Amino acid sequence: MRIDAHAHGIYGLPPKPTDLHLYVDACRSRGIDKIALIGGEEEMFEMQRKCPDFVIPIIYLDIDTAKPADVRRVVDKGAKGIKFIYPMRSYGHDAYFPLYAEIARLGSMIVFHTGYVMVGLFDGGTLGKAVPSYLKPSLVDISDMRPAAIDRIVRGFPDLKILIAHFGNPWWEECWKMISSHKNVYADFSGGTAYRKSMTLWSEMFAPNGQLDTAASAKLCFASDFCYFLDNGFGFEPFIEFYNRFFDRVGMPDALREKINSGNSIHLFG
Repeated sequence: MRIDAHAHGIYGLPPKPTDLHLYVDACRSRGIDKIALIGGEEEMFEMQRKCPDFVIPIIYLDIDTAKPADVRRVVDKGAKGIKFIYPMRSYGHDAYFPLYAEIARLGSMIVFHTGYVMVGLFDGGTLGKAVPSYLKPSLVDISDMRPAAIDRIVRGFPDLKILIAHFGNPWWEECWKMISSHKNVYADFSGGTAYRKSMTLWSEMFAPNGQLDTAASAKLCFASDFCYFLDNGFGFEPFIEFYNRFFDRVGMPDALREKINSGNSIHLFG
């Protein structure tokens, strides 16, 4: 089994594939059995209703305006996790701790966007029509989304389950340290950068001097950041190929491959 732990869809519009069952079957035939679909509350629950055996709903909440009651509402409706991106302060700021406390209390999890966001997506006043309306138009500071901020969070909430998206790009070492040091912190290689980096970088990080770091490797999740339900092919396939090359390069045993491909996502999303 392979679960895509970081997936998106088409926002505010009906899905383009006319037969969702055929589309899901095609994804599965190409190696994706389920997806953690991230987005707005209405769209994600709609897609989960349409594809209950394929879609795991992860709901975006604005970290600067959401209240613990918002967390309770979406979790009670069936959200399997909360996505945060684009904070006005560091993720580790005290102002966000009531949200983290509620998520931990409910036994849910957080997907944190970490690091870089593309130019034009979060530049002040330049949000394009393709960007979801729930994302606020103001200048972004990617240093507020460094993986190091996770350290302060988990010292306060050690049982809070966290997935660091995009492996902290470009703060790779910080991300590695977080997953190596904290029992409930995981990370993925999703997005447009990590899978294009030299395999030497990843082999030295996860198998220094040729010795597999099984503890850190066991904290990875398969993920792509691909937009599903669009008529643009199956863009998750390069990520499958990348993860397989990574597995082979570092000598990943079958049991750890299974954890990365699906087991860790099952743990995180329940």
